[in-house]
Amino acid sequence: MSIYFETSPLFRPLSGRRHQPSKMYLVQSPEPGIQGGTLQSSSGKMVHLRHYHTFGRSQDCHTILSRSDISRIHAIFFWKDGQWFIQDKSTNGIWVNERKLAKDQPIAVRESDTIVFSSRAGESFTVIGDHEPCDVMLSVDSELSPIYLEKPVTVVSETVVLSFEGCGWHLVVSETGHYRQKPLKDGDHIDIDGKQYYLQTNRIEYETQKNRPVVSSVEDLTFQLTVSDDEEDIQLQITDCEQSSVVKGARLQNQLYLLLCLARKVLADNVQGYAACHCGWIELNELSEMLGIEPENTRIRLHRLRTRLRDAVSFSGIDACEILQLKDGEVRLNTKNVIVMKGGKVEGDVDSPQMVPPSLLAL
Repeated sequence: MSIYFETSPLFRPLSGRRHQPSKMYLVQSPEPGIQGGTLQSSSGKMVHLRHYHTFGRSQDCHTILSRSDISRIHAIFFWKDGQWFIQDKSTNGIWVNERKLAKDQPIAVRESDTIVFSSRAGESFTVIGDHEPCDVMLSVDSELSPIYLEKPVTVVSETVVLSFEGCGWHLVVSETGHYRQKPLKDGDHIDIDGKQYYLQTNRIEYETQKNRPVVSSVEDLTFQLTVSDDEEDIQLQITDCEQSSVVKGARLQNQLYLLLCLARKVLADNVQGYAACHCGWIELNELSEMLGIEPENTRIRLHRLRTRLRDAVSFSGIDACEILQLKDGEVRLNTKNVIVMKGGKVEGDVDSPQMVPPSLLAL
């Protein structure tokens, strides 16, 4: 289907009146066929890849695999230099074309490659599309074909058009000679001729992948914690020599406060001149008392924090366990590259040891 489509000023009605367009396009309906990066499971499920796409048991993953032998973050797919890569982040491994991958070593995948997570006898995924990732409307019930979006305008039906303006998509619906428009964001659901679809965009995911630090040593990283005066809001910025990643959010404050306690212990030991091998260690029971929780809950919180750090940084040859070490009932943040900012001041400087809480200096 080909139609003439007038750009956004036409679809900004005031009291139902139409305005003169600034441009006019001749637009084709999306061509059939597979676009973007696409996997098909042995059970028939289709997976449309984002620029940066995670598989695993975590509810935060883009594709959730519920088997018990699957790791929380099992695999990462990402688009780079005109091709797709897969990276193994798991405990039980990944096989591509019956060859087991080396952990944390990305390899390119192409159309017709077969991928198996964890168990070679488990469900497999076949790459059926290895094209550049694109924005797409996906059917909620997965029974309908995807609608691949083409900028600046995609005609979806006789009454529905998607228009890309500035940094995002807008839904434009024709209703009895008038037009209704609203902006869309990633994950939004819309009704198209009685069928439910949701929008999957790639812009944010691409920026996330682009800015993730990639390191081979803990010493390559600097950890900066920015703390509000009441310590109710904590943000973590992890940087290497070129890139950075930010960990923040209301749901992560308990984990970030634990990290803050460990960071302050590192700073306190630095002030006292402890050797690197002895710096930062604190007994798990004492840390639990500081947090006001049971030691077992502290272990759980440490595990979740490790996972957050693993998600924030692309590790090569090391594991997040090397950052948060737990040994013989003690735990530490295993780096001296720590900065704590509170009230615009840097804590733990040798010239201002009063910034370090006395309770930590005494530990």
